[in-house]
Amino acid sequence: MSTTIRPWTDADLPLLVRANEAAMTAHLGGPETEDKVRARHEKYLGLAGDDQTGIFAIELDGVAVGGANWWRSEWHGEEIVEMGWFVVPEAQGRGVAAAGVAAVLDDAWRRAERRRVLAFPSIENIASNRVCARVGFERISEEDFPYRDTTLRVAVWSLQLGAPPRRD
Repeated sequence: MSTTIRPWTDADLPLLVRANEAAMTAHLGGPETEDKVRARHEKYLGLAGDDQTGIFAIELDGVAVGGANWWRSEWHGEEIVEMGWFVVPEAQGRGVAAAGVAAVLDDAWRRAERRRVLAFPSIENIASNRVCARVGFERISEEDFPYRDTTLRVAVWSLQLGAPPRRD
């Protein structure tokens, strides 16, 4: 089993459509409209050339099974790198998300000007919280976090980009 990342392309729209299913959005406030999914895909494509953003598809044995991204953000007045990811159900539970996240962190380590990375998975999303721990993030707090059209209770995970991320 080989997990790799590659830049996001127009052909990856079906991944976002698949990630918009109820089971995949249960910890995100539910599915978005088709127009919002398409707009996010167009945003990803527009950010592809930005040297301070990383937008990637995660591939398992050459087949796209998810996405992982990093981007400039702000948290409580601090300039940070924020990160998010998803993996379709049939690829979950096999370390694919952790491998994809670690590869995207490698990219952020090489290119991001901001050195602190934060991830904000819902406290109920056990799998994403485990990914954070597995790749070396430290859980620093919980807070309410505005996301899309709702507010989520999230775990705040932090990682300093002082060295390449841990790969277990």
